[in-house]
Amino acid sequence: MAIVSFDIDPDNTGPLQMRAFMWQYGWNPRDTHWQYLVAPPAEMRRVVSDGFSVRYKRVSIATGGEGEAGDQGVVQPEVVNKLAEQSHADYDIVHNDVLAIVDQQGRIRKIYDDADTVGPQELLAVIQSVMKPSSQE
Repeated sequence: MAIVSFDIDPDNTGPLQMRAFMWQYGWNPRDTHWQYLVAPPAEMRRVVSDGFSVRYKRVSIATGGEGEAGDQGVVQPEVVNKLAEQSHADYDIVHNDVLAIVDQQGRIRKIYDDADTVGPQELLAVIQSVMKPSSQE
Protein backbone atom coordinates (compact mmCIF):
# COMPACT_ATOMS: atom_id res chain seq x y z
CA MET A 1 0.00 0.00 0.00
CA ALA A 2 1.21 3.51 -0.81
CA ILE A 3 -0.10 7.02 -0.47
CA VAL A 4 0.62 9.18 -3.51
CA SER A 5 0.35 12.96 -3.52
CA PHE A 6 1.02 15.28 -6.44
CA ASP A 7 2.92 18.58 -6.41
CA ILE A 8 0.48 20.82 -8.23
CA ASP A 9 2.67 23.92 -7.81
CA PRO A 10 5.97 22.67 -9.29
CA ASP A 11 7.08 26.15 -10.39
CA ASN A 12 7.29 27.30 -6.76
CA THR A 13 7.87 24.14 -4.73
CA GLY A 14 10.24 21.22 -4.83
CA PRO A 15 11.58 18.33 -2.78
CA LEU A 16 12.51 20.53 0.20
CA GLN A 17 8.99 21.95 0.50
CA MET A 18 7.44 18.53 -0.05
CA ARG A 19 9.46 17.05 2.82
CA ALA A 20 8.35 19.91 5.06
CA PHE A 21 4.73 19.36 3.95
CA MET A 22 4.95 15.68 4.89
CA TRP A 23 6.43 16.51 8.31
CA GLN A 24 3.62 19.04 8.85
CA TYR A 25 1.09 16.24 8.46
CA GLY A 26 2.98 13.84 10.72
CA TRP A 27 4.63 11.70 8.05
CA ASN A 28 8.33 10.93 7.88
CA PRO A 29 9.55 11.86 4.36
CA ARG A 30 11.90 8.87 4.42
CA ASP A 31 8.93 6.49 4.69
CA THR A 32 8.46 4.99 1.24
CA HIS A 33 4.73 4.40 1.83
CA TRP A 34 4.00 8.05 0.94
CA GLN A 35 5.26 9.15 -2.45
CA TYR A 36 5.15 12.79 -3.50
CA LEU A 37 5.26 13.07 -7.28
CA VAL A 38 6.43 16.02 -9.35
CA ALA A 39 6.19 16.71 -13.08
CA PRO A 40 6.06 19.69 -15.44
CA PRO A 41 2.83 21.70 -14.95
CA ALA A 42 1.10 20.52 -18.14
CA GLU A 43 1.80 16.86 -17.38
CA MET A 44 0.69 17.28 -13.76
CA ARG A 45 -2.60 18.87 -14.86
CA ARG A 46 -3.16 15.99 -17.32
CA VAL A 47 -2.64 13.37 -14.61
CA VAL A 48 -4.37 15.12 -11.72
CA SER A 49 -7.31 16.83 -13.47
CA ASP A 50 -7.89 14.55 -16.45
CA GLY A 51 -6.87 11.30 -14.76
CA PHE A 52 -8.22 11.74 -11.23
CA SER A 53 -10.80 14.54 -11.78
CA VAL A 54 -9.18 16.77 -9.17
CA ARG A 55 -9.72 20.39 -10.14
CA TYR A 56 -7.24 22.95 -8.88
CA LYS A 57 -6.16 26.47 -9.57
CA ARG A 58 -3.81 29.13 -8.30
CA VAL A 59 -5.67 32.07 -6.79
CA SER A 60 -4.42 35.48 -5.81
CA ILE A 61 -4.79 36.33 -2.14
CA ALA A 62 -4.51 40.06 -2.91
CA THR A 63 -7.43 40.06 -5.34
CA GLY A 64 -9.69 37.93 -3.19
CA GLY A 65 -9.37 34.61 -4.98
CA GLU A 66 -9.25 35.40 -8.69
CA GLY A 67 -7.44 32.61 -10.48
CA GLU A 68 -7.03 30.93 -13.81
CA ALA A 69 -9.90 31.27 -16.23
CA GLY A 70 -11.87 28.17 -17.08
CA ASP A 71 -11.47 26.25 -13.83
CA GLN A 72 -14.91 25.60 -12.46
CA GLY A 73 -15.99 23.51 -9.50
CA VAL A 74 -12.90 24.02 -7.36
CA VAL A 75 -13.75 23.72 -3.70
CA GLN A 76 -11.34 23.52 -0.83
CA PRO A 77 -12.07 23.28 2.86
CA GLU A 78 -10.54 25.92 5.10
CA VAL A 79 -7.36 24.30 6.39
CA VAL A 80 -4.54 26.01 8.24
CA ASN A 81 -1.30 25.60 6.30
CA LYS A 82 1.65 26.68 8.42
CA LEU A 83 4.09 26.28 5.55
CA ALA A 84 2.14 28.65 3.32
CA GLU A 85 1.91 31.18 6.14
CA GLN A 86 5.68 30.97 6.73
CA SER A 87 6.50 31.51 3.05
CA HIS A 88 4.32 34.65 2.86
CA ALA A 89 3.11 33.60 -0.59
CA ASP A 90 0.75 36.02 -2.33
CA TYR A 91 -1.30 33.15 -3.74
CA ASP A 92 -2.92 29.90 -2.73
CA ILE A 93 -3.59 26.69 -4.63
CA VAL A 94 -7.21 25.68 -4.13
CA HIS A 95 -8.50 22.26 -5.07
CA ASN A 96 -11.40 19.94 -4.55
CA ASP A 97 -10.88 17.41 -1.78
CA VAL A 98 -10.76 14.08 -3.62
CA LEU A 99 -9.36 10.77 -2.41
CA ALA A 100 -9.05 8.00 -4.98
CA ILE A 101 -8.39 4.38 -4.08
CA VAL A 102 -6.39 2.74 -6.89
CA ASP A 103 -5.73 -0.99 -7.12
CA GLN A 104 -2.50 -2.75 -8.03
CA GLN A 105 -3.40 -2.63 -11.75
CA GLY A 106 -3.82 1.15 -11.68
CA ARG A 107 -7.63 1.09 -11.82
CA ILE A 108 -9.56 3.61 -9.76
CA ARG A 109 -11.76 1.50 -7.49
CA LYS A 110 -13.33 4.11 -5.21
CA ILE A 111 -13.51 7.89 -5.21
CA TYR A 112 -14.36 9.99 -2.19
CA ASP A 113 -15.39 13.49 -3.24
CA ASP A 114 -15.01 14.82 0.31
CA ALA A 115 -11.89 13.07 1.62
CA ASP A 116 -11.98 14.80 5.00
CA THR A 117 -15.22 13.00 5.85
CA VAL A 118 -13.83 9.48 5.37
CA GLY A 119 -13.22 7.77 8.70
CA PRO A 120 -10.13 5.63 9.23
CA GLN A 121 -12.13 2.41 9.70
CA GLU A 122 -14.05 2.90 6.45
CA LEU A 123 -10.86 3.76 4.58
CA LEU A 124 -9.05 0.73 5.97
CA ALA A 125 -11.94 -1.58 5.00
CA VAL A 126 -11.99 -0.27 1.42
CA ILE A 127 -8.21 -0.56 1.06
CA GLN A 128 -8.25 -4.10 2.41
CA SER A 129 -11.02 -5.12 0.00
CA VAL A 130 -9.14 -3.61 -2.95
CA MET A 131 -5.91 -5.37 -2.01
CA LYS A 132 -7.54 -8.82 -1.76
CA PRO A 133 -6.81 -11.03 -4.75
CA SER A 134 -9.95 -11.39 -6.85
CA SER A 135 -10.93 -14.63 -8.53
CA GLN A 136 -12.63 -12.57 -11.27
CA GLU A 137 -9.36 -11.18 -12.67
